Amino acid sequence: MPLLEPQPQLLSRPDGTDLAVYQRDPIEDTADVAVVFVHGWQASARVWNDVVSRTTLDGRLRVVTYDQRGHGASTPGRAPADISVLARDLAAVLTAHAGDLPVVLAGHSMGAMTVMMHALLSGPVASPQVAGVLLASPSSGRLDLRRHDQPALTRALGSARSVIASACATAPRPVQYLRNTLRPSQEPRPPLDVAAAWYRAILSYDVAGSLDALTTAPVHLVTGAQDRLIPPIHTCRLASELPHARVHVAEGAGHGLPCERPDLVADLLRELVTGARTQLTSQATEKATLSC
Repeated sequence: MPLLEPQPQLLSRPDGTDLAVYQRDPIEDTADVAVVFVHGWQASARVWNDVVSRTTLDGRLRVVTYDQRGHGASTPGRAPADISVLARDLAAVLTAHAGDLPVVLAGHSMGAMTVMMHALLSGPVASPQVAGVLLASPSSGRLDLRRHDQPALTRALGSARSVIASACATAPRPVQYLRNTLRPSQEPRPPLDVAAAWYRAILSYDVAGSLDALTTAPVHLVTGAQDRLIPPIHTCRLASELPHARVHVAEGAGHGLPCERPDLVADLLRELVTGARTQLTSQATEKATLSC
């Protein structure tokens, strides 16, 4: 049976953005852990539905998805497109919708970048709230194919993409007409000028060497072996910086892991949730011991 999507709750941000947040709670008020999902570029919260439908079988989780600004039902706002802005949005979602519950964060592609930037800006993620992190199709930066260290053909591809992004930003209506004609989609997609702005933000994003905050929490890194948008080499670079992280390569999968490998993603999230609950039990035992 298809998952029924809850009505969005609007979370207003200082720059005028309204984030559409979808919160799913157990039938009884028994949530002990929150799982918060962050989607990628040109997607929406719906991209997680196959994973969420498997995750909510737990019965004791609060599950939170939301449309990143300019995507889905969320408005763009006035702030310049920058991954740090998305990280502050995530912090606001956690404050408003996770409450005091320990949190497991799941980010895909640009959503994984959002989670990493949130860790950089917020400090150690093993602080009472964030108890585990899953990064799917992740990168810590160096996504601009125009870099001088790239082969000539790769630099040419990067330049072509940048020209297209500029066209989308300066003349979005005719380019959007072409996109809708050549590549129609039933899923909501951001306006092309908004998509182009976030494409540029992705190219300038770089947190390599700044991820100490992620070294104190369990981390799963998941990549598709055939991912051409963010190739597995980016996961390898992250793994070298986060030696405690567990790496999972999905053979035959591309970039769309939440849709292509929902069982794998849901299994890894359940493992992180179990770890969060074990930590809760240990903390309760320690507290009881100290109070004696």
